[in-house]
Amino acid sequence: MPNVALIAGPVIDLASAASALADALGLQVVSAGNVFREHVQQQTPLGEEANAYMQAGQLVTDELMARAVAGALTGVDGGWVLYGFPRTIRQAELLTRSGHVPDTVIELVLPEDQFHLAVQRRVERRMELDPQVAVRRQELLLTYAHAQENHQAQMEPLRAYYRGRGLLQTVSGFGDLQDVAARMIPIASQGRRRP
Repeated sequence: MPNVALIAGPVIDLASAASALADALGLQVVSAGNVFREHVQQQTPLGEEANAYMQAGQLVTDELMARAVAGALTGVDGGWVLYGFPRTIRQAELLTRSGHVPDTVIELVLPEDQFHLAVQRRVERRMELDPQVAVRRQELLLTYAHAQENHQAQMEPLRAYYRGRGLLQTVSGFGDLQDVAARMIPIASQGRRRP
């Protein structure tokens, strides 16, 4: 079974994409965010350590995040789809050291025109749910544009890290989940564990 890491920009629904891919290939989804929340809620030693950082207004260390994610991946019987981690080269290195190297890293991308369309759809959806959001429409559009610029700059070193190891693949993240999953399935399937 393949092990896949998914990365994407700010308007792509990574959780749903991970679930769609996992369902299609019989893999288990591992969300770094969910792993952390569970540790904190269950007050495990790792959760208490993470909570101490958060209570102090500090970011949880990469080492602690890697331990939590590695623990979750160790518990997977078969292949996995990981999202929310890694986000930096340091995190990728820690994941590798823990013995959990993805067979494939898939980045879901949107060309600029599709990104703007996706942002407009998301803002319109928020306005339908809360009409008061309409007065902040332009501000929200600019916020998403800024988030995309930051994402591109922050992710380039991670892309280069995985590209250099022959693991990075890019797939269009535009369209409904079935279309996105259909584009990811052959790539993930080809990335089965190397000897």
